[in-house]
Amino acid sequence: MAAGNIVLTPVPEMASGQVSAIRNAVIEGVVAIAAKELSLPESSLVVRDIRPFTDLGFGNNTDFMATATPVDVWGAFKSANAYVVDGTGGAYRDATADADTMDDNKFVAIYGVRDGRVSVAGASPHIAIQDISLIRFNIGNAYKAVWDMSKIQSHKNSCAGITPSAILIPQRTPYQISCYLINGGDEQYLQLMGIVVEPVGITVSP
Repeated sequence: MAAGNIVLTPVPEMASGQVSAIRNAVIEGVVAIAAKELSLPESSLVVRDIRPFTDLGFGNNTDFMATATPVDVWGAFKSANAYVVDGTGGAYRDATADADTMDDNKFVAIYGVRDGRVSVAGASPHIAIQDISLIRFNIGNAYKAVWDMSKIQSHKNSCAGITPSAILIPQRTPYQISCYLINGGDEQYLQLMGIVVEPVGITVSP
């Protein structure tokens, strides 16, 4: 089945309160799914933001990074030893490991992207370039969506995009997140916006 192409809506073009409404709808939907699948009351679940490495293994793959680094930091370190994309452009590069499967009792939903170049001090000359143009999601061994980042690049001071069609990665489900690199060889300042739903006590205690 072909993946659906979704052009992310730039946050500055959205109505006041729309981003919060989408996030709240995603939370409500994923909590309901997790509660049913885990046979738990919703009060026994916690909602938190995604940690890139611990939750997704994002960036821990030398197909995407010159040096894979297992840390919970979105974007790029300004270092020759960490989070520097390899030199291959014009192709999808896998940002997560090839055999990743979502942890037991963990449900992840991704609903947007934030391009953090403008918030990184001293990022020049890389700050002028976002080398990632597309993000592809393979969930359960099937391509679910391709996110197009082109529209959000026109808003340089608030470079973020949202979709109400969130990507859900249920527990024990194989997944692969791949980024299309235009040139390759540039540092990235990318953050996936989303939430994790899991039982209380696994990461967050009452």
